[in-house]
Amino acid sequence: MENLLIKYFEARIKNETKNKEPGPVITISREYGCPSKVLAGIVVDKLRSLDQETPAHPYRWRWISREVLEESAKDLKVDPRHINHIFDYQERSIIDDILASTRKDGSYKSDHAIKKSVGKVIRSMGEHGHVVIVGRAGVVLNRDIKKSLHIRLMAPLEWRINSTMQMQNLPKDKALEMIISKDANRKRFLEYYLGQKFQIQIFDTVYNCAYLTLEEIADSIVYSAGQRKMI
Repeated sequence: MENLLIKYFEARIKNETKNKEPGPVITISREYGCPSKVLAGIVVDKLRSLDQETPAHPYRWRWISREVLEESAKDLKVDPRHINHIFDYQERSIIDDILASTRKDGSYKSDHAIKKSVGKVIRSMGEHGHVVIVGRAGVVLNRDIKKSLHIRLMAPLEWRINSTMQMQNLPKDKALEMIISKDANRKRFLEYYLGQKFQIQIFDTVYNCAYLTLEEIADSIVYSAGQRKMI
């Protein structure tokens, strides 16, 4: 009897999940130097505090970034180290790709295969819902979900240089080099899924981190999510 009950509830949960409307999902993209992960944490805390004021539901808001690496590695059946370059928004050189393809343990996966898996994982997380996705082209992969909100963080270059100097303990010239490199790599990664040149119009809201506090931005995001009946 107990096993039958377990099977019944598993089937019921599976059916409810299958019929559930995708989302809600919030994505946060940024220019390098803007504090997206810190912001995501603040947004999640605010969303969870609202959960306590409304009828309980089986989902809890969370934010993800590098977790996608673990899930993609599982999907591809490889060690996360073998696909980590994609999560740093880099691509293998021709020589690195040839060397990687000579592995005899079956761990080689092309950059295309890795990105395909990443896209599948991020889309799945967005559909499951109650998640804030930081980076990883989340905006492109979840843009068509009705209960979704897509954020872009920007700031003047000088502000981002100072922020990067403090975060990475770098001199000004090195901080600038890092910003240029990171921005270019992330733009290329996003355009891979977008299938065209990057345009700021794919986002719902753009925030300037130089003139707004993280609390102000987070409050605005939560308010917008409420207006869209995502919470």
